[in-house]
Amino acid sequence: YRTDEGKPWVLPVVRHMEQKLAADETLNKEYLPVLGYEPLASAATRMLLGSDSASLKEGRATGIQCLSGTGALRVGAEFLAHIGKHSIVYSSNPTWGNHSLVFLNAGFTSYRSYRYWDAAKKALDFDGLMEDLRNAPENSVIILHACAHNPTGVDPTQDQWRQIADLIE
Repeated sequence: YRTDEGKPWVLPVVRHMEQKLAADETLNKEYLPVLGYEPLASAATRMLLGSDSASLKEGRATGIQCLSGTGALRVGAEFLAHIGKHSIVYSSNPTWGNHSLVFLNAGFTSYRSYRYWDAAKKALDFDGLMEDLRNAPENSVIILHACAHNPTGVDPTQDQWRQIADLIE
C-alpha cells in the first residue's frame, strides 16, 4: 500500500501488532519448523477455504507458511510443476517481473499473460480477462491476486470474482 505521494503506508493494525509483539517478552527468535508456524498456517487455510470445507475435513488440503509472496509463489510453482506436472502458467498484465522467472525456473515451460488493466479507461479489463482465461488451455495454472492487485491496486467486484471462479473451476 502507498500514500497518494507514492510512499509506503503501513496499516494501523500492523503498527499496533508490531508494538504488541515487540513488548511480549515470551516471544523469541527461534527458528520455525520447515512448514512454518502451524497455528498461523492452519488458521489461514480455514479462513481461505472455510471451516466447513470438505477438502479440510477429508485431509485433502493443508497450508504452509512461506517467506514472502515471492517465496510462496516459488514453493507453489515447484509443487505444481513437479507434483502436478503443470507446464503453462498465466499471470495478469501488468504484474511483477519476477513472476515469470519464478515459474520458468521452477520448471514451467510456458509463461503467458491475461488482460487485467485497461490503461485508457484506468479500470479493470474484465471482458478481456474473461476472454483470455476462457481461451487458456485446460490445466493451465492461473495466478490471481486475492486483494489489492499488485501493481494496480484494482480488484474485481464480488460478482466478478464469482464469474472468474465459475470459469476456472
